[in-house]
Amino acid sequence: MSKDINDNIILKSNHVEDIVQEPYSIFSSQKKAVIVGIVSFSAFFSPLSSNIYYPALEVIQKEMNTTINMINITITMYMVFQGISPSFWGSIADLWGRRPVFLATFFTYIAACAGLACANNYVTLLVLRMFQSFGSSSAIAVGAGTIGDISTPSERGGYMGVFSMGIMMGPLVGPFLGGVLTSQLGWRWIFWVLVIMASVTWIAQIFFLPETLRSLVGNGSGYANPTPSQILRRRKNQKPDTNDGINHSDKQKKSVVAVLKQIGRSFVYIKEKDVLCILICNSADFAGLHCILSSIGPLFASVYGLDELTVGLTFLSPGFGAFLGSFASGKIMNWKFKQLAKSLGITDLKKSDLDPNFPIEKARLGLVWYFGIPFNILLIVYGWCLHFEVHMAVPIFLNFILAFATAVVFNVSSTILVDLFPKSSASIVALNNITRCFTAALAILSVVPGAQAIGAGWIFTIISIVILISRASLFIELKYGPKWRLQRKAKQDASASPTIISEEEQRQEQ
Repeated sequence: MSKDINDNIILKSNHVEDIVQEPYSIFSSQKKAVIVGIVSFSAFFSPLSSNIYYPALEVIQKEMNTTINMINITITMYMVFQGISPSFWGSIADLWGRRPVFLATFFTYIAACAGLACANNYVTLLVLRMFQSFGSSSAIAVGAGTIGDISTPSERGGYMGVFSMGIMMGPLVGPFLGGVLTSQLGWRWIFWVLVIMASVTWIAQIFFLPETLRSLVGNGSGYANPTPSQILRRRKNQKPDTNDGINHSDKQKKSVVAVLKQIGRSFVYIKEKDVLCILICNSADFAGLHCILSSIGPLFASVYGLDELTVGLTFLSPGFGAFLGSFASGKIMNWKFKQLAKSLGITDLKKSDLDPNFPIEKARLGLVWYFGIPFNILLIVYGWCLHFEVHMAVPIFLNFILAFATAVVFNVSSTILVDLFPKSSASIVALNNITRCFTAALAILSVVPGAQAIGAGWIFTIISIVILISRASLFIELKYGPKWRLQRKAKQDASASPTIISEEEQRQEQ
Protein backbone atom coordinates (compact mmCIF):
# COMPACT_ATOMS: atom_id res chain seq x y z
CA MET A 1 0.00 0.00 0.00
CA SER A 2 2.89 2.36 0.82
CA LYS A 3 4.28 1.76 -2.67
CA ASP A 4 0.91 2.65 -4.22
CA ILE A 5 0.75 5.88 -2.28
CA ASN A 6 4.30 6.79 -3.34
CA ASP A 7 3.45 6.03 -6.98
CA ASN A 8 0.39 8.27 -6.72
CA ILE A 9 2.48 11.05 -5.24
CA ILE A 10 5.01 10.74 -8.06
CA LEU A 11 2.28 10.80 -10.70
CA LYS A 12 0.66 13.84 -9.10
CA SER A 13 4.02 15.57 -8.84
CA ASN A 14 4.60 15.01 -12.55
CA HIS A 15 1.10 16.33 -13.27
CA VAL A 16 1.81 19.43 -11.16
CA GLU A 17 5.06 19.98 -13.04
CA ASP A 18 3.16 19.82 -16.34
CA ILE A 19 0.69 22.40 -15.08
CA VAL A 20 3.48 24.67 -13.84
CA GLN A 21 5.10 24.53 -17.27
CA GLU A 22 1.96 25.91 -18.90
CA PRO A 23 2.18 29.63 -19.73
CA TYR A 24 0.42 32.01 -17.37
CA SER A 25 -1.55 33.29 -20.35
CA ILE A 26 -1.92 31.77 -23.82
CA PHE A 27 -2.53 35.20 -25.35
CA SER A 28 0.29 36.47 -27.54
CA SER A 29 1.90 39.85 -26.98
CA GLN A 30 -0.16 41.27 -29.85
CA LYS A 31 -3.41 39.90 -28.40
CA LYS A 32 -2.53 41.25 -24.97
CA ALA A 33 -1.92 44.65 -26.55
CA VAL A 34 -5.38 44.53 -28.13
CA ILE A 35 -7.00 43.54 -24.82
CA VAL A 36 -5.15 46.24 -22.86
CA GLY A 37 -5.97 48.81 -25.55
CA ILE A 38 -9.71 48.04 -25.44
CA VAL A 39 -9.99 48.06 -21.64
CA SER A 40 -7.86 51.22 -21.40
CA PHE A 41 -10.04 53.09 -23.88
CA SER A 42 -13.13 51.76 -22.09
CA ALA A 43 -11.83 53.20 -18.80
CA PHE A 44 -11.34 56.55 -20.58
CA PHE A 45 -15.10 57.20 -20.69
CA SER A 46 -15.70 57.61 -16.95
CA PRO A 47 -13.35 60.60 -16.41
CA LEU A 48 -14.15 61.90 -19.91
CA SER A 49 -17.89 62.05 -19.16
CA SER A 50 -17.15 63.94 -15.95
CA ASN A 51 -14.79 66.54 -17.43
CA ILE A 52 -16.50 67.09 -20.79
CA TYR A 53 -19.59 68.29 -18.91
CA TYR A 54 -17.97 71.27 -17.13
CA PRO A 55 -17.89 73.84 -19.98
CA ALA A 56 -21.64 73.40 -20.58
CA LEU A 57 -22.85 73.95 -17.02
CA GLU A 58 -24.01 77.54 -17.45
CA VAL A 59 -25.71 76.81 -20.77
CA ILE A 60 -27.52 73.78 -19.35
CA GLN A 61 -28.56 75.76 -16.27
CA LYS A 62 -30.27 78.38 -18.40
CA GLU A 63 -31.97 75.88 -20.70
CA MET A 64 -33.24 73.79 -17.78
CA ASN A 65 -34.40 76.97 -16.02
CA THR A 66 -32.76 76.04 -12.73
CA THR A 67 -29.94 77.25 -10.47
CA ILE A 68 -26.23 76.54 -10.70
CA ASN A 69 -26.40 74.78 -7.32
CA MET A 70 -28.94 72.33 -8.72
CA ILE A 71 -26.71 71.70 -11.73
CA ASN A 72 -23.78 71.11 -9.36
CA ILE A 73 -25.83 68.34 -7.75
CA THR A 74 -25.62 66.46 -11.05
CA ILE A 75 -21.82 66.64 -10.73
CA THR A 76 -21.90 65.46 -7.11
CA MET A 77 -24.20 62.52 -7.88
CA TYR A 78 -22.00 61.55 -10.83
CA MET A 79 -19.01 61.34 -8.47
CA VAL A 80 -21.01 59.38 -5.88
CA PHE A 81 -21.97 56.75 -8.44
CA GLN A 82 -18.45 56.86 -9.86
CA GLY A 83 -17.26 55.73 -6.45
CA ILE A 84 -19.98 53.18 -5.66
CA SER A 85 -20.53 51.49 -9.03
CA PRO A 86 -17.13 49.79 -9.47
CA SER A 87 -17.67 47.90 -6.21
CA PHE A 88 -20.91 46.49 -7.59
CA TRP A 89 -19.66 45.68 -11.09
CA GLY A 90 -16.20 44.57 -9.97
CA SER A 91 -17.69 41.99 -7.63
CA ILE A 92 -19.94 40.63 -10.36
CA ALA A 93 -16.99 40.53 -12.78
CA ASP A 94 -15.02 38.41 -10.29
CA LEU A 95 -17.84 35.84 -10.40
CA TRP A 96 -19.55 35.94 -13.80
CA GLY A 97 -16.64 37.19 -15.87
CA ARG A 98 -15.22 40.42 -17.27
CA ARG A 99 -16.79 40.27 -20.71
CA PRO A 100 -20.52 40.26 -19.81
CA VAL A 101 -19.98 43.15 -17.39
CA PHE A 102 -18.21 45.23 -20.05
CA LEU A 103 -20.99 44.60 -22.58
CA ALA A 104 -23.87 45.24 -20.15
CA THR A 105 -22.43 48.40 -18.62
CA PHE A 106 -21.48 50.00 -21.92
CA PHE A 107 -24.96 49.32 -23.27
CA THR A 108 -26.30 51.12 -20.18
CA TYR A 109 -23.85 53.98 -20.74
CA ILE A 110 -24.78 54.40 -24.41
CA ALA A 111 -28.51 54.44 -23.57
CA ALA A 112 -27.94 57.01 -20.80
CA CYS A 113 -25.94 59.30 -23.12
CA ALA A 114 -28.64 59.12 -25.77
CA GLY A 115 -31.23 60.00 -23.14
CA LEU A 116 -29.15 62.94 -21.89
CA ALA A 117 -28.87 64.31 -25.41
CA CYS A 118 -32.69 64.41 -25.52
CA ALA A 119 -33.30 65.53 -21.92
CA ASN A 120 -35.79 68.40 -21.56
CA ASN A 121 -36.07 68.76 -17.77
CA TYR A 122 -33.83 68.76 -14.73
CA VAL A 123 -35.07 65.51 -13.19
CA THR A 124 -34.32 63.58 -16.37
CA LEU A 125 -30.87 65.16 -16.51
CA LEU A 126 -30.10 64.22 -12.90
CA VAL A 127 -31.32 60.61 -13.14
CA LEU A 128 -29.58 59.91 -16.45
CA ARG A 129 -26.30 61.41 -15.20
CA MET A 130 -26.42 58.83 -12.41
CA PHE A 131 -27.07 56.05 -14.93
CA GLN A 132 -24.28 57.40 -17.13
CA SER A 133 -21.83 57.18 -14.24
CA PHE A 134 -23.22 53.78 -13.21
CA GLY A 135 -22.42 52.41 -16.67
CA SER A 136 -19.08 54.04 -17.42
CA SER A 137 -17.24 53.72 -14.11
CA SER A 138 -17.31 49.91 -14.12
CA ALA A 139 -14.48 49.83 -16.66
CA ILE A 140 -12.00 51.17 -14.09
CA ALA A 141 -12.30 48.16 -11.78
CA VAL A 142 -13.07 45.52 -14.41
CA GLY A 143 -10.30 46.77 -16.69
CA ALA A 144 -7.72 46.49 -13.91
CA GLY A 145 -9.03 43.00 -13.19
CA THR A 146 -8.63 42.04 -16.84
CA ILE A 147 -4.99 43.15 -16.83
CA GLY A 148 -4.40 41.16 -13.66
CA ASP A 149 -5.81 38.08 -15.42
CA ILE A 150 -3.44 38.16 -18.38
CA SER A 151 -0.19 39.57 -16.96
CA THR A 152 2.53 38.23 -14.71
CA PRO A 153 3.87 40.49 -11.94
CA SER A 154 6.99 41.30 -13.97
CA GLU A 155 4.96 42.79 -16.85
CA ARG A 156 1.93 44.03 -14.91
CA GLY A 157 3.39 47.45 -14.16
CA GLY A 158 3.76 48.30 -17.85
CA TYR A 159 0.22 47.24 -18.70
CA MET A 160 -1.18 49.14 -15.71
CA GLY A 161 0.71 52.19 -16.94
CA VAL A 162 -1.06 52.00 -20.31
CA PHE A 163 -4.37 51.45 -18.50
CA SER A 164 -3.80 54.53 -16.35
CA MET A 165 -3.04 56.53 -19.48
CA GLY A 166 -6.56 55.78 -20.67
CA ILE A 167 -8.02 57.02 -17.39
CA MET A 168 -5.86 60.16 -17.38
CA MET A 169 -6.88 61.05 -20.94
CA GLY A 170 -10.27 62.18 -19.59
CA PRO A 171 -9.03 65.34 -17.84
CA LEU A 172 -6.81 66.05 -20.86
CA VAL A 173 -9.45 65.85 -23.59
CA GLY A 174 -12.70 66.44 -21.70
CA PRO A 175 -12.75 70.20 -20.91
CA PHE A 176 -11.40 71.23 -24.32
CA LEU A 177 -13.72 68.94 -26.28
CA GLY A 178 -16.71 69.97 -24.18
CA GLY A 179 -16.00 73.65 -24.75
CA VAL A 180 -15.66 73.25 -28.51
CA LEU A 181 -18.83 71.17 -28.87
CA THR A 182 -20.88 73.49 -26.65
CA SER A 183 -19.81 76.66 -28.45
CA GLN A 184 -20.02 75.26 -32.00
CA LEU A 185 -22.84 72.70 -31.98
CA GLY A 186 -24.66 73.04 -28.67
CA TRP A 187 -24.40 71.14 -25.37
CA ARG A 188 -26.53 68.20 -26.55
CA TRP A 189 -23.82 67.26 -29.02
CA ILE A 190 -21.56 66.48 -26.06
CA PHE A 191 -23.69 63.43 -25.40
CA TRP A 192 -24.23 62.50 -29.05
CA VAL A 193 -20.45 62.42 -29.54
CA LEU A 194 -20.17 60.20 -26.45
CA VAL A 195 -22.81 57.88 -27.94
CA ILE A 196 -20.81 57.56 -31.17
CA MET A 197 -17.48 56.98 -29.41
CA ALA A 198 -18.91 54.49 -26.90
CA SER A 199 -20.75 52.57 -29.64
CA VAL A 200 -17.50 52.02 -31.53
CA THR A 201 -15.87 50.84 -28.30
CA TRP A 202 -18.82 48.53 -27.55
CA ILE A 203 -18.49 46.91 -30.99
CA ALA A 204 -14.77 46.37 -30.33
CA GLN A 205 -15.64 44.73 -27.01
CA ILE A 206 -18.15 42.42 -28.68
CA PHE A 207 -15.78 41.16 -31.37
CA PHE A 208 -12.26 41.48 -29.93
CA LEU A 209 -12.40 41.32 -26.12
CA PRO A 210 -12.28 37.69 -24.90
CA GLU A 211 -13.17 36.47 -21.44
CA THR A 212 -10.11 36.52 -19.15
CA LEU A 213 -11.43 35.66 -15.67
CA ARG A 214 -9.10 32.87 -14.57
CA SER A 215 -11.74 30.99 -12.57
CA LEU A 216 -13.67 30.63 -15.84
CA VAL A 217 -11.05 30.27 -18.58
CA GLY A 218 -7.79 29.64 -16.75
CA ASN A 219 -4.89 30.96 -18.80
CA GLY A 220 -7.25 31.69 -21.69
CA SER A 221 -7.54 28.13 -22.95
CA GLY A 222 -10.99 27.61 -21.39
CA TYR A 223 -14.30 28.45 -23.03
CA ALA A 224 -16.75 30.89 -21.43
CA ASN A 225 -18.57 34.09 -22.46
CA PRO A 226 -17.17 33.62 -25.99
CA THR A 227 -16.64 36.21 -28.69
CA PRO A 228 -18.31 35.60 -32.08
CA SER A 229 -15.02 34.33 -33.53
CA GLN A 230 -14.59 31.90 -30.63
CA ILE A 231 -18.13 30.55 -31.20
CA LEU A 232 -17.46 30.00 -34.91
CA ARG A 233 -14.07 28.42 -34.25
CA ARG A 234 -15.56 26.06 -31.68
CA ARG A 235 -18.35 24.98 -34.03
CA LYS A 236 -15.89 24.47 -36.85
CA ASN A 237 -13.47 22.38 -34.79
CA GLN A 238 -16.21 20.58 -32.85
CA LYS A 239 -13.77 19.61 -30.11
CA PRO A 240 -14.59 19.27 -26.43
CA ASP A 241 -12.96 21.56 -23.89
CA THR A 242 -9.39 20.71 -23.01
CA ASN A 243 -8.69 19.71 -19.46
CA ASP A 244 -7.11 22.90 -18.12
CA GLY A 245 -7.59 22.10 -14.45
CA ILE A 246 -10.84 24.05 -14.14
CA ASN A 247 -14.21 22.63 -13.33
CA HIS A 248 -16.09 23.97 -16.36
CA SER A 249 -19.38 22.36 -15.38
CA ASP A 250 -19.48 24.63 -12.36
CA LYS A 251 -18.26 27.85 -13.84
CA GLN A 252 -21.07 29.20 -15.97
CA LYS A 253 -23.64 30.51 -13.51
CA LYS A 254 -23.44 31.78 -10.00
CA SER A 255 -26.48 32.48 -7.85
CA VAL A 256 -27.67 35.97 -7.01
CA VAL A 257 -26.83 35.24 -3.36
CA ALA A 258 -23.23 34.51 -4.35
CA VAL A 259 -23.08 37.82 -6.23
CA LEU A 260 -24.38 39.73 -3.22
CA LYS A 261 -21.82 38.04 -1.00
CA GLN A 262 -19.08 38.94 -3.47
CA ILE A 263 -20.20 42.59 -3.47
CA GLY A 264 -19.81 42.63 0.30
CA ARG A 265 -16.32 41.16 -0.03
CA SER A 266 -15.12 44.32 -1.78
CA PHE A 267 -15.47 46.18 1.50
CA VAL A 268 -14.05 43.33 3.60
CA TYR A 269 -10.59 43.90 2.11
CA ILE A 270 -10.31 47.21 3.96
CA LYS A 271 -9.74 45.25 7.18
CA GLU A 272 -6.41 44.04 5.76
CA LYS A 273 -3.80 46.29 7.33
CA ASP A 274 -1.57 46.50 4.26
CA VAL A 275 -4.53 47.37 2.03
CA LEU A 276 -5.63 50.09 4.46
CA CYS A 277 -2.17 51.67 4.46
CA ILE A 278 -2.11 51.81 0.65
CA LEU A 279 -5.66 53.21 0.47
CA ILE A 280 -4.88 56.01 2.93
CA CYS A 281 -1.93 57.29 0.93
CA ASN A 282 -3.57 56.85 -2.48
CA SER A 283 -6.83 58.53 -1.41
CA ALA A 284 -4.97 61.53 -0.01
CA ASP A 285 -3.00 62.01 -3.25
CA PHE A 286 -6.14 61.58 -5.35
CA ALA A 287 -7.94 64.19 -3.24
CA GLY A 288 -4.98 66.55 -3.64
CA LEU A 289 -5.03 66.29 -7.43
CA HIS A 290 -8.77 66.90 -7.60
CA CYS A 291 -8.45 69.90 -5.30
CA ILE A 292 -6.13 71.34 -7.94
CA LEU A 293 -8.35 70.42 -10.90
CA SER A 294 -11.60 71.62 -9.31
CA SER A 295 -10.05 74.96 -8.33
CA ILE A 296 -8.43 75.77 -11.69
CA GLY A 297 -11.62 77.29 -13.11
CA PRO A 298 -12.62 79.66 -10.29
CA LEU A 299 -9.08 80.53 -9.12
CA PHE A 300 -7.56 81.15 -12.55
CA ALA A 301 -10.63 83.15 -13.57
CA SER A 302 -10.46 85.36 -10.45
CA VAL A 303 -6.67 85.71 -10.24
CA TYR A 304 -5.84 86.12 -13.94
CA GLY A 305 -9.21 87.22 -15.35
CA LEU A 306 -9.46 84.37 -17.88
CA ASP A 307 -12.60 83.59 -19.84
CA GLU A 308 -14.16 80.12 -19.97
CA LEU A 309 -12.42 79.00 -23.18
CA THR A 310 -8.97 80.04 -21.94
CA VAL A 311 -9.56 78.36 -18.59
CA GLY A 312 -10.45 75.19 -20.49
CA LEU A 313 -7.12 75.34 -22.29
CA THR A 314 -5.26 75.47 -18.97
CA PHE A 315 -6.57 71.95 -18.22
CA LEU A 316 -4.34 70.64 -21.01
CA SER A 317 -1.27 71.07 -18.78
CA PRO A 318 -2.32 68.69 -15.95
CA GLY A 319 -3.90 66.43 -18.53
CA PHE A 320 -0.63 65.96 -20.42
CA GLY A 321 1.22 65.59 -17.12
CA ALA A 322 -1.07 62.81 -15.92
CA PHE A 323 -0.96 61.09 -19.32
CA LEU A 324 2.85 61.05 -19.48
CA GLY A 325 3.14 60.14 -15.79
CA SER A 326 0.97 57.07 -16.34
CA PHE A 327 3.11 55.94 -19.26
CA ALA A 328 6.39 56.57 -17.46
CA SER A 329 5.28 54.86 -14.26
CA GLY A 330 4.60 51.60 -16.10
CA LYS A 331 8.08 51.58 -17.60
CA ILE A 332 9.68 52.50 -14.27
CA MET A 333 7.79 49.80 -12.35
CA ASN A 334 8.83 47.07 -14.78
CA TRP A 335 12.45 48.26 -14.61
CA LYS A 336 12.40 48.41 -10.81
CA PHE A 337 10.85 44.94 -10.55
CA LYS A 338 13.46 43.38 -12.84
CA GLN A 339 16.35 45.13 -11.09
CA LEU A 340 15.21 43.93 -7.68
CA ALA A 341 14.61 40.40 -8.97
CA LYS A 342 18.10 40.34 -10.51
CA SER A 343 19.68 41.48 -7.24
CA LEU A 344 17.94 38.58 -5.47
CA GLY A 345 19.07 36.06 -8.09
CA ILE A 346 15.59 35.53 -9.54
CA THR A 347 15.76 34.82 -13.27
CA ASP A 348 12.33 33.31 -14.03
CA LEU A 349 10.12 36.40 -14.29
CA LYS A 350 7.28 34.68 -16.14
CA LYS A 351 5.94 32.86 -13.10
CA SER A 352 2.28 33.44 -12.39
CA ASP A 353 2.68 33.77 -8.62
CA LEU A 354 5.27 35.73 -6.75
CA ASP A 355 7.56 33.98 -4.31
CA PRO A 356 6.04 34.84 -0.91
CA ASN A 357 9.43 36.13 0.22
CA PHE A 358 9.83 38.48 -2.76
CA PRO A 359 9.69 42.10 -1.44
CA ILE A 360 6.89 43.30 -3.71
CA GLU A 361 6.23 46.21 -1.33
CA LYS A 362 9.75 47.50 -1.90
CA ALA A 363 9.54 46.88 -5.66
CA ARG A 364 6.40 49.00 -5.99
CA LEU A 365 6.17 51.48 -3.12
CA GLY A 366 9.86 52.31 -3.11
CA LEU A 367 9.12 54.54 -6.10
CA VAL A 368 6.56 56.70 -4.31
CA TRP A 369 9.05 58.78 -2.36
CA TYR A 370 10.76 60.10 -5.50
CA PHE A 371 7.47 61.59 -6.68
CA GLY A 372 5.44 62.02 -3.49
CA ILE A 373 7.75 64.37 -1.59
CA PRO A 374 8.30 66.72 -4.58
CA PHE A 375 4.51 66.75 -4.99
CA ASN A 376 4.10 68.02 -1.41
CA ILE A 377 6.69 70.75 -1.88
CA LEU A 378 5.42 71.93 -5.26
CA LEU A 379 1.79 71.93 -4.09
CA ILE A 380 2.71 74.56 -1.50
CA VAL A 381 4.64 76.53 -4.14
CA TYR A 382 1.60 76.32 -6.45
CA GLY A 383 -0.73 77.76 -3.83
CA TRP A 384 1.53 80.70 -3.05
CA CYS A 385 2.07 81.41 -6.76
CA LEU A 386 -1.68 81.95 -7.01
CA HIS A 387 -1.69 83.98 -3.82
CA PHE A 388 0.99 86.39 -5.06
CA GLU A 389 -0.40 86.32 -8.64
CA VAL A 390 2.87 85.12 -10.16
CA HIS A 391 2.89 84.95 -13.96
CA MET A 392 0.31 82.44 -15.17
CA ALA A 393 2.94 80.27 -16.91
CA VAL A 394 4.39 79.22 -13.53
CA PRO A 395 1.26 77.63 -11.98
CA ILE A 396 0.38 76.07 -15.34
CA PHE A 397 3.81 74.43 -15.48
CA LEU A 398 3.49 73.34 -11.84
CA ASN A 399 0.15 71.72 -12.69
CA PHE A 400 1.96 69.60 -15.26
CA ILE A 401 4.53 68.36 -12.72
CA LEU A 402 1.94 67.82 -9.97
CA ALA A 403 -0.28 65.76 -12.27
CA PHE A 404 2.73 63.75 -13.49
CA ALA A 405 3.74 62.90 -9.92
CA THR A 406 0.26 61.90 -8.77
CA ALA A 407 -0.26 59.71 -11.84
CA VAL A 408 2.81 57.71 -10.82
CA VAL A 409 1.50 57.30 -7.27
CA PHE A 410 -1.95 56.22 -8.52
CA ASN A 411 -0.52 53.63 -10.86
CA VAL A 412 1.86 52.21 -8.26
CA SER A 413 -0.95 51.93 -5.70
CA SER A 414 -3.35 50.21 -8.10
CA THR A 415 -0.66 47.79 -9.27
CA ILE A 416 0.40 46.64 -5.81
CA LEU A 417 -3.24 46.09 -4.81
CA VAL A 418 -3.59 43.76 -7.81
CA ASP A 419 -0.29 42.09 -6.85
CA LEU A 420 -1.61 41.41 -3.34
CA PHE A 421 -4.98 40.03 -4.48
CA PRO A 422 -4.63 38.89 -8.13
CA LYS A 423 -7.64 36.54 -7.92
CA SER A 424 -9.97 39.34 -6.77
CA SER A 425 -8.33 42.19 -8.67
CA ALA A 426 -11.57 43.82 -9.85
CA SER A 427 -13.03 43.87 -6.33
CA ILE A 428 -9.86 45.28 -4.73
CA VAL A 429 -9.50 48.02 -7.36
CA ALA A 430 -13.20 48.85 -6.85
CA LEU A 431 -12.51 49.37 -3.14
CA ASN A 432 -9.60 51.62 -4.06
CA ASN A 433 -11.87 53.61 -6.35
CA ILE A 434 -14.66 54.13 -3.83
CA THR A 435 -12.33 55.28 -1.03
CA ARG A 436 -10.46 57.77 -3.19
CA CYS A 437 -13.61 59.13 -4.88
CA PHE A 438 -15.35 59.82 -1.59
CA THR A 439 -12.20 61.35 -0.12
CA ALA A 440 -11.86 63.60 -3.16
CA ALA A 441 -15.53 64.57 -3.04
CA LEU A 442 -15.15 65.77 0.55
CA ALA A 443 -11.90 67.61 -0.20
CA ILE A 444 -13.35 69.40 -3.22
CA LEU A 445 -16.06 70.92 -1.05
CA SER A 446 -13.45 72.76 1.01
CA VAL A 447 -10.81 73.99 -1.44
CA VAL A 448 -12.55 76.96 -3.11
CA PRO A 449 -14.31 78.21 0.06
CA GLY A 450 -11.00 77.76 1.90
CA ALA A 451 -9.12 79.77 -0.72
CA GLN A 452 -11.70 82.55 -0.43
CA ALA A 453 -11.49 82.52 3.38
CA ILE A 454 -7.74 82.22 4.09
CA GLY A 455 -6.15 82.51 0.63
CA ALA A 456 -4.91 80.02 -1.94
CA GLY A 457 -1.44 79.87 -0.40
CA TRP A 458 -2.60 78.73 3.01
CA ILE A 459 -5.30 76.31 1.83
CA PHE A 460 -2.88 74.44 -0.44
CA THR A 461 -0.26 74.44 2.33
CA ILE A 462 -2.78 72.78 4.64
CA ILE A 463 -3.72 70.24 1.95
CA SER A 464 -0.03 69.45 1.39
CA ILE A 465 0.55 68.90 5.12
CA VAL A 466 -2.42 66.53 5.34
CA ILE A 467 -1.09 64.54 2.37
CA LEU A 468 2.39 64.47 3.91
CA ILE A 469 0.98 63.05 7.15
CA SER A 470 -0.84 60.37 5.16
CA ARG A 471 2.50 59.21 3.76
CA ALA A 472 3.33 57.82 7.20
CA SER A 473 1.16 54.88 6.17
CA LEU A 474 3.80 54.04 3.53
CA PHE A 475 6.50 53.74 6.21
CA ILE A 476 4.22 51.35 8.07
CA GLU A 477 3.47 49.33 4.93
CA LEU A 478 7.12 49.05 3.88
CA LYS A 479 8.11 47.91 7.39
CA TYR A 480 5.23 45.60 8.29
CA GLY A 481 3.60 44.86 4.92
CA PRO A 482 5.71 41.76 4.13
CA LYS A 483 4.96 40.35 7.59
CA TRP A 484 1.20 40.91 7.19
CA ARG A 485 1.23 39.39 3.72
CA LEU A 486 3.03 36.23 4.92
CA GLN A 487 0.66 35.93 7.88
CA ARG A 488 -2.31 36.14 5.53
CA LYS A 489 -0.84 33.44 3.28
CA ALA A 490 -0.13 31.18 6.25
CA LYS A 491 -3.71 31.61 7.42
CA GLN A 492 -5.02 30.77 3.94
CA ASP A 493 -2.79 27.69 3.73
CA ALA A 494 -3.93 26.56 7.17
CA SER A 495 -7.59 26.89 6.22
CA ALA A 496 -6.96 24.75 3.12
CA SER A 497 -5.00 22.02 4.94
CA PRO A 498 -8.00 20.19 6.55
CA THR A 499 -9.34 19.45 3.07
CA ILE A 500 -5.98 18.00 2.02
CA ILE A 501 -5.80 15.84 5.17
CA SER A 502 -9.34 14.63 4.62
CA GLU A 503 -8.55 13.56 1.05
CA GLU A 504 -5.42 11.68 2.21
CA GLU A 505 -7.43 9.87 4.89
CA GLN A 506 -9.99 8.82 2.29
CA ARG A 507 -7.27 7.38 0.07
CA GLN A 508 -5.81 5.42 2.99
CA GLU A 509 -9.23 4.02 3.90
CA GLN A 510 -9.68 2.81 0.34
